[in-house]
Amino acid sequence: MNPDLTRLDLTRPDPTRLDLTTLDPADRNAVDDVFELRTLVHRADTPHLPAPCLADFVGSLMVAPPATRVEEWAGRDAAGRCTASVRLEFPREENTETVTAAVLAVHPALRRQGAGRRLVEFVRERAEAAQRSRILFTADSGPSGRAAGAARGPAHHLAAAVGARPAWTLDHLRLDVADAPLPQPLPDSMSVRYWGSEVPEELVEQAARLEAALSATAPAGDPGREPQPAAISRIRDFERMRITRGRRAHQCAILDDGTGRMAAWTALSMTRANPDNALQAITIVDPAHRGRGLGRQVKAYNLARARAAETRLAHVDTWNASGNAPMLRVNAGFGFVPAGARWAWELSTAR
Repeated sequence: MNPDLTRLDLTRPDPTRLDLTTLDPADRNAVDDVFELRTLVHRADTPHLPAPCLADFVGSLMVAPPATRVEEWAGRDAAGRCTASVRLEFPREENTETVTAAVLAVHPALRRQGAGRRLVEFVRERAEAAQRSRILFTADSGPSGRAAGAARGPAHHLAAAVGARPAWTLDHLRLDVADAPLPQPLPDSMSVRYWGSEVPEELVEQAARLEAALSATAPAGDPGREPQPAAISRIRDFERMRITRGRRAHQCAILDDGTGRMAAWTALSMTRANPDNALQAITIVDPAHRGRGLGRQVKAYNLARARAAETRLAHVDTWNASGNAPMLRVNAGFGFVPAGARWAWELSTAR
């Protein structure tokens, strides 16, 4: 374990030295060191977000997201303390020119001294080795960071230092579940279906169809992103990842009884460490049923069911592309309020 990671002796020679090695999921001491560092960085940078979950982190080392290769790296200083963490995600099927630095974390005491630039150079080297031409990295900020003049967090300074270009922004929204609307009766031709972490077999093909439709039509913020295909395997691989990470889901669909097709589908996801908080995941309405308020209705039914099962649930977080006006309107009408932003920057591997 890291010896008193919260207090680094910066009088030691070269405190920004980083020896980067791959993180072995079987090395529990190394895993605990990285999780301790990420928890420290969370407290310094994003205390408004739910705390990191150990089960979620350990599971993320075991199973990658669908159609993605993942690299986890730990950086240690001359004293052997874990002072940096990098997670790289390489899409395998679409967007294969891109690598995303999903985590690019440096101990707060070592910032503005070159450690972050060293990590970015390392990411560039890994991208070049994988023949990727585009690098993305992201960071979250609280409500004050939504304004351009207030966006001066560590990631913004690093982006400026390495010459990264703004790529896209997501609006972070938060719902106090006590403010959410109650579900209203549906037309006689429609019914509600609930399930947990795995889509029922008889509905999974439709779920894949709707997920692909969402990927193809909903603004995601990133103009260079290719949509994902309609694939049952993507649904099942995502479920396996979620279960391995110790997450649980509450899902709901509104069915058109006349055709048996999904008219709308939504999901909430929760970690073990945060029983008071849920992530609003997918919400999609079949194009043939849009304009009837089914997005709001399916969310209301699902949240009511989740609240009955999760007695400590108090807040729901979601992120929407700043240009996704329809979903932003739905969420605002549902009771979500602005809570911050997620920023992304883009780098080219070209020298």
